[in-house]
Amino acid sequence: MHLRPITLAAILSFSACTDTSGTPGSIAFVESSNNLPDSYQVLADSFEDIEAEVVHAFSIYGGECLSAKYSDGSGKGDCTYGSVRSILRETNRSGPYHFAQPEQAWYSWNMLIPSSYPTLGRQTAGSYTFVQWKGFDCPHATLSHSARPGHDNTLLLRLNRTTGEHDCAATAEVILMPMNQFKGSWRQVEVFAKWSTGPDGRMDVYIDGQRRGSYNGPTLDPNMRSPTGRPDAPNHFDIGSYLCCTGGVELIKPGTVYFANMTRDTTKITK
Repeated sequence: MHLRPITLAAILSFSACTDTSGTPGSIAFVESSNNLPDSYQVLADSFEDIEAEVVHAFSIYGGECLSAKYSDGSGKGDCTYGSVRSILRETNRSGPYHFAQPEQAWYSWNMLIPSSYPTLGRQTAGSYTFVQWKGFDCPHATLSHSARPGHDNTLLLRLNRTTGEHDCAATAEVILMPMNQFKGSWRQVEVFAKWSTGPDGRMDVYIDGQRRGSYNGPTLDPNMRSPTGRPDAPNHFDIGSYLCCTGGVELIKPGTVYFANMTRDTTKITK
């Protein structure tokens, strides 16, 4: 496997090339302003077992606090919570927050979590988020993994509600796959989501064509704080690696995950 970094200019060009957030089709992304420095790269694809024009590499590492403060004026930042991140966040013309998802949609991507990536038993506690549909304070839904001792070593679909500024609690967790089986190979992940604050909400998760988990119930938290003061809760689609709530950023073990071929559509991508 040989990987060639692409220049920063190409990264920005990719981020802005198709501004279709909130609608079916391609998804426009930008780097999070809270990313660890130099933690995200776009790589020319030289992987033998995945077809993609480019591969997105997201790295986390420990050490001194290097993350920026949040933009909400709270004075808090990732380091406040013993957290680090390297993610791409969905954006569109109206800005990073002021849009929702289609009422229902299919999301598809390829991802690789290497066998050596520090998950439960290797990482210093904390909880990973690899994919999220994010409100302002909390994600409405995530694909996540807990590295906290005593938890199952699994990949989860997790639904959340906000409990305060930047604080969240799970409303449902669906086990998708043992983590030691998910790691080590490129996986195709597809998620169907019907976004609703009521009981008609639904999410189905497919991994390599096999349905691994389903959830029926609210998929949007109606109490999510909006930065605009409007009643509509924001919901943007983000990918990468976010490790939250460890014992301290200086204890975090490094690792890199890879994504490719991110799409959103009105129908299932693979049959």
